[in-house]
Amino acid sequence: MDIKNYIREIENFPKAGILFRDISPIFSNPKVFEFTVKKMSEKIIRLNPDYLVAVDSRGFILCSAIAYYLKIPMILIRKKGKLPPPTISEKYSLEYGEDYLEISSELNLQNKKVVVVDDILATGGTSAACIKLLEELSAEVLSLLFLIVLNDIPKEKLIDKYKTDTLLQL
Repeated sequence: MDIKNYIREIENFPKAGILFRDISPIFSNPKVFEFTVKKMSEKIIRLNPDYLVAVDSRGFILCSAIAYYLKIPMILIRKKGKLPPPTISEKYSLEYGEDYLEISSELNLQNKKVVVVDDILATGGTSAACIKLLEELSAEVLSLLFLIVLNDIPKEKLIDKYKTDTLLQL
């Protein structure tokens, strides 16, 4: 099955000059979604993580299905103001602006092995912020897993230090 056939490209969204990859058609087709979850799960199972880490917001959809499929607990990293306190936060840059991510500061992740799951790796700003938050909580980041990696966009240097896996490179 070619997942690329279920990804729409929308030019100039959310602002001029951005090519948005819409993965919604994957979620609206149960067979394609199941195939995607199984293929992503195959990339995680051999790592034997203690937790999967879901990134707000489309990463939640993928990660929750994978966590259920593999029976691995899941942790949420959310946009600022979406988690109850106490939290720690990290500023990050996007192709089209800046934002903050947060994680609960009450999580005991010391020496816990984690895999970060998200939909798309573009600049790596979101992933770099996730890594910083997880390391602040003393987690061991085993891998970053994405549905799509965009090859034509320069990445944050911090990402280079970590194993990165994907189903699609565009």
